[in-house]
Amino acid sequence: MKSNRFNFTERALAALPVPTTGSAVYYDAGSMDGLCVIVTYGGTKTYYAYMKFQGVPRRVKIARVGQMKLIEARMKAHTLKERSLRGEDPSAERRDALKDMTLRQYYENIYVPQHSMVHKKPATVYDDNGLFRRNMKPFHNRQMRTISQLEVSQLHGSLKRKCGLYSANRTLGLLRHMYNKAYELGYPRRLENPAQYVKAFKEKSRDRFMSRAELARFFEALQYAEPRFRHYILLSLFLGQRRSNILALRWGDIDFENDIVRFVDTKNGDTVNTPMTDQAREILIQMYRTAGDNPWLFPSSTSKSGHIEEPKRAWNALLKRANIENLRIHDLRRTMGSYQAITGSSLHIIGQSLGHRSTAATQIYARLSCDPVRESMQRATNSMLGLLG
Repeated sequence: MKSNRFNFTERALAALPVPTTGSAVYYDAGSMDGLCVIVTYGGTKTYYAYMKFQGVPRRVKIARVGQMKLIEARMKAHTLKERSLRGEDPSAERRDALKDMTLRQYYENIYVPQHSMVHKKPATVYDDNGLFRRNMKPFHNRQMRTISQLEVSQLHGSLKRKCGLYSANRTLGLLRHMYNKAYELGYPRRLENPAQYVKAFKEKSRDRFMSRAELARFFEALQYAEPRFRHYILLSLFLGQRRSNILALRWGDIDFENDIVRFVDTKNGDTVNTPMTDQAREILIQMYRTAGDNPWLFPSSTSKSGHIEEPKRAWNALLKRANIENLRIHDLRRTMGSYQAITGSSLHIIGQSLGHRSTAATQIYARLSCDPVRESMQRATNSMLGLLG
């Protein structure tokens, strides 16, 4: 987290730049009471008071910049520091407020701005919002302390039937994490986390990829798709990278000189340099000729990110036209890995091309590489038997 120190003014705070990733913290050089402002990549600016209470560093939220005047924020920081010096917990007020807070109030006013927007990637925040909005609706207006373990377990089971076990487990994990973060912020620990001991459903690694027959129908149906969507789907297939990383590509990430596509914000936090296939290069050149001044490969005038977020409707229409069921956009990535295995590539090469950090993630392709292994074993057997002649 980037930090700076300067004399706060209302005008200077309004002009603070918004970081492209993560967050930045700025300390008020005109205050001796630890007043600071945290700016997240989502654009929120929030006053905090930084101090030590009983030897432990604390950062206590005060208010959003703009909702409270600077002079009031300085006074509040001074009050909180005095309270801590008297041995009073500066987080007591917030803890009392958390005790009676509804799940929606906590999620929207605390969890998202103080945790998600600071520590999570935009794609993860987007997915969390969907899970909270759709799957946790029965708990939205409930006080957090009134939600029971039995109710969470019943919701978990209901979501499995309606949305599938993966969605149910992701919802359970998010709810559990929300309560754990609430404890860190002062939520009374005597009130049990209702999601803590609810067991997640056992998951099986998904290994869905398109068969040769499906690929033929897929390519045929894709000819009738809108050009920008068609380019996105083909690049997802030919580059083998995740949906969010393809959609977030900028022209600065495309290296035509070395035939490399650079993915700088992957799930693992690594930068992945993916070689262009001839087909991917042809598509990218075609797109570049009509790109204009927009920095995004797949721009959007309606999304907060500036690029397309998730083309579900176009994807579902494509699958219907191709008569293909149970296929996700992420399965295009698996299709690339699967055909690499089928055509004899090693698991190491497949893992490198897909940007896997661990070999475990690549193991689902091991069973598909039987033919090259069989051919190798057959050649060895033939050679051994040839010695008999």
